[in-house]
Amino acid sequence: MHPSFYKRPFLIVFLVYVLFLALFLKVPKPKQDDIFYKLPLKAELSAYINSYPRNKENKQLFTADILTLNGIKQKGKIYLSCQDCSELQRGQIITFDGNLFIPSDSANYGSFEWNKYLARKHIFTQGNIDRVIKIESPKSFWFYLAKVRTSILNVFRDNLPPNSAAILSGITLGEKGYISDTLYTAFQDSGAMHLLVASGGNVGFITLIVYFFCSLFIGGRKRIAFTALAAALLYTLIAGADAPLLRAYLMTVAGTFGFILGRKSGIMQGLLLAAFFILIVNPQSLFEAGFQMSILATCAIILFTSNFKINYQIPPVIRWCFELFFISLCAQLALGPVFTNYFYKISFSAVFSNLFLVPLSAVLMVGGFILWLVSFVKFIFVPVLFVIKFLLLCFEYLVNFFASLPMSNITAPALKSTTIIAYYILLFYLLNLPLFKKKLKSFIIVFILAALVFSGGIFIKPQEVTVLKGRYNLNVILLDGNQTKILGASINGSTARKALLALGSKEIDCLFINSLSKSYFYMLNDFNLKIKNIYLPYGKIPAEVVPLLKDTGAEIVQIFPTQNYCGVTIENGWILIDGKKQVGTNNNLSFSFEDISTSSNLKTVKTANNIINFNSIKHN
Repeated sequence: MHPSFYKRPFLIVFLVYVLFLALFLKVPKPKQDDIFYKLPLKAELSAYINSYPRNKENKQLFTADILTLNGIKQKGKIYLSCQDCSELQRGQIITFDGNLFIPSDSANYGSFEWNKYLARKHIFTQGNIDRVIKIESPKSFWFYLAKVRTSILNVFRDNLPPNSAAILSGITLGEKGYISDTLYTAFQDSGAMHLLVASGGNVGFITLIVYFFCSLFIGGRKRIAFTALAAALLYTLIAGADAPLLRAYLMTVAGTFGFILGRKSGIMQGLLLAAFFILIVNPQSLFEAGFQMSILATCAIILFTSNFKINYQIPPVIRWCFELFFISLCAQLALGPVFTNYFYKISFSAVFSNLFLVPLSAVLMVGGFILWLVSFVKFIFVPVLFVIKFLLLCFEYLVNFFASLPMSNITAPALKSTTIIAYYILLFYLLNLPLFKKKLKSFIIVFILAALVFSGGIFIKPQEVTVLKGRYNLNVILLDGNQTKILGASINGSTARKALLALGSKEIDCLFINSLSKSYFYMLNDFNLKIKNIYLPYGKIPAEVVPLLKDTGAEIVQIFPTQNYCGVTIENGWILIDGKKQVGTNNNLSFSFEDISTSSNLKTVKTANNIINFNSIKHN
């Protein structure tokens, strides 16, 4: 990368625009004429299907533009679910009886914010289809593309085992709906999740293949290039035309035009143009994990390949392996903070798994399209199917193998913003190291800058009190200096785990349980983080709970009212009636810490300035 690139006005404008969006862009709100303001309701509606339906557990999930409500024109977008419907296509108009409602809010701190995710796509309404009345199939461009996509996926599903069909659907078209939860987790842990997303590699590969074959039969560099771009655009649309695909296609267009004109347009310039275009059209893309991961990984790869050259005297196969290893390493380094703050884990096996899975996925992508094309010729189809089956079994085995390695799934708490900025300062410096003439001096300057930014984190205090809402009860996470305390364990363990990791903590110092009723130990079932001490009421512990307590490896202490552990005072059980404390039922305990106290049934959290009730709590 030439140093002058970092002085270009376009780069500066792009960075200023991104910073402006990050600081000031808010989650969209529905317009006044949106159907959102009539929710909840049951009605007859018609809607235009504007996305490829995704299949999951006999459901088809898709987004649509509302056309009419009980026969009257209506505006708004909607996310729909249809159980056991006939196969739907993008571009169709569906008339149905449905139950519409507001998407669920962000249940708890650290959990996936479903309502905000939809709102960033300008969708504020969710619905279930109870009865399909009519399906119309206008002969539109999108409808014919959907037919081609469905035909490809049907060939995979009808002729391959479920897991193999799911993998091939993901590699070729980014369709992940048929992947089982177990296989999905294996892809995450092996660091191969990006291979199930139709993105830059796919678009570039299609462009190169079409360009190569066209060059064998037709002449003229411009004619061949435009044909290849048209094929890549067709693939982009069939695969869904989401942010990674659009970014990749726009980069391909920029690079191809530079090639036609005989100029070095710069692949990084193409990336910035693509990202800028996407953010102008939809600024909310900036807050999508997919967009962030796509841009960061691509940027890191471009910087590495531009600034570092492997010795060409090394044999080609070995040189290619080295390049793939370092490219994979750079991508994983760029995505590290994203994985920790979105998924709370890191996979170190990804650096090695991609050495094998990336080239194999390229072969499978081409093989998938060949399999579809020859599906109309049986005597060719059978041997091709046999080869594809074998390759898919090898691919699945490798995914599971790398996912099973000890370093494949390392739990990591969320990082502070200052830590992330300091991390990317150092990574940016390393990827541009060859550009610096005085390396020691530059390293000292960059290191001091990163250290100053990192140290700024001491002024960012974590959320000290976090109230979590379980199915029936409330629970409280307290961050007290270097100690993490939780009052109550009657919440889903996975929910509590995500909240704790999002707060930057990886273990519990003190867990207080209000009751010996087994439902009050619910969190221990699926928590999977270290607990040092568990405090619970004195009495007989239920037999079903004993194994859960042993599996934690924590020190178990049975406690009485008036005692104090970890700075938390144990009280006789109380509940809140008409704003006043009353003696609680059973022998449950209540807990108090400074200005915070919890009721014995975990229905109320009382603070110095507020009373939080189970039925009234709402997370924004």
